[in-house]
Amino acid sequence: MLSIRAFARWAPRTTSRIANYTTRTPFRPAARSIPKSTTLLAQRFQPAFSTSARRPDEIGQELGAKLESEISIESENNESTTDSDSNVKTFFDENDFWSVEDKEGEQDVVLKRSYDDEQITVSFSIVDFNTPGSMEGEEADEAFMDEDEDAVAAEQGQSGGANTKGAVNQGKTSGGNMKVAPEDSIAPADREELRNEEDEYNDQSQAFPANVNVLIQRPNRGALRINLVTDNGRFSIHGVTHLPDSNTSPIDLLRNTPENLYTGPPFQQLDEEVQGMLEQYLDVRGINTALALFIPDYIDVKEQKEYLGWLGRVKSFVE
Repeated sequence: MLSIRAFARWAPRTTSRIANYTTRTPFRPAARSIPKSTTLLAQRFQPAFSTSARRPDEIGQELGAKLESEISIESENNESTTDSDSNVKTFFDENDFWSVEDKEGEQDVVLKRSYDDEQITVSFSIVDFNTPGSMEGEEADEAFMDEDEDAVAAEQGQSGGANTKGAVNQGKTSGGNMKVAPEDSIAPADREELRNEEDEYNDQSQAFPANVNVLIQRPNRGALRINLVTDNGRFSIHGVTHLPDSNTSPIDLLRNTPENLYTGPPFQQLDEEVQGMLEQYLDVRGINTALALFIPDYIDVKEQKEYLGWLGRVKSFVE
């Protein structure tokens, strides 16, 4: 999954960096002892500019070599086809009505399609890959355990000894001893329903949320701009704004809001039926589960390509 691949890319970078740090010799200028009288004389008759030859930029060369090593590592990792690569290809094979605008060296990606008399533009950015909104790895595991402990504590503190799914099914025998139901003698980790819930949680924690902006334009009717977040294969709408007709490009309409324009209420404040029908409105236009799953995969693939390009450009500059 995505976060695993991100960690796999991070690990060789860190390991290689540590290995190089322990073996390299930092550049330090040689210290020389200069008599005080000579120093004062030099200050008095110091020329306006120095005529001595410049030393090679050893730090720049060392940085270039390190970047070359990073490029080699990332190129090797890039040779094998990942799930994200195959998922991106499958999406375009099955949804050929979408066209993509993806410029090398830029962080934004644009999808376009036509639907009846509408022109639909979808924009997202690879920035979300490096700024995930959900916890990953050990943090997620710790949070999951904390939630389990909180839930057990809450259940044990319920008045009247009410039983819930996670509560211990117990009571007192006629002799005053506590009796435990057979299913409660099984360790929590071995219970099928709890294990399934944990597996589902771990699967969901692999993905990362991504911000998505959608623009739907109609002739002489202006446009609707919808702000969404895709997370775990599902879109959630955060806002819907109607924009008047203008000669502004779709990308500018997505990025900039005209001053003094009413942008509508928070989506969750709308009537529930209105919310549901707006979600269906987007679904029939291809803003659906397939697209919600595709966008994080595409961000994953593009981020790796852009990272390699960035390494090469910085290496060329510092050498």
